[in-house]
Amino acid sequence: MDAGSVQDITVLPDVGMLVLKSGGMLLVVLAVLLGCVFLLRRFSGMQNLATQGAVTVRGTYHLGPKERIMLVDVEGVRLLLGVTPSGIQTLHTFGRVEESAAAEEKAPSFFEHLFRRQLGKDVSPEKESEHGS
Repeated sequence: MDAGSVQDITVLPDVGMLVLKSGGMLLVVLAVLLGCVFLLRRFSGMQNLATQGAVTVRGTYHLGPKERIMLVDVEGVRLLLGVTPSGIQTLHTFGRVEESAAAEEKAPSFFEHLFRRQLGKDVSPEKESEHGS
């Protein structure tokens, strides 16, 4: 062998070390992603506080990126609110809603009716004929 024919062989990177580095970075990205999901759930849970007191949000319709209308019940009065970044305005007042809320609670849904029947709960005959069973 001639001294001029000897080539400089560079050391190839260790494959195991590359896998460890890539796996470590993947774990870091997943940890950051899980942290973001946790924070989103934590702060979006604050919206559920409105349903625990005297205010119940019945529905929301987004009109644009920052504008929406909301149907809410406040101490038995149903209101239609316009919500913008600059404020909240009452668009319409529907009046007392105790009667309609009581009627909604008395009439079980079709699924609830089937579920109770499968469990063997007592289902009244008028409810039975109402759902066509």
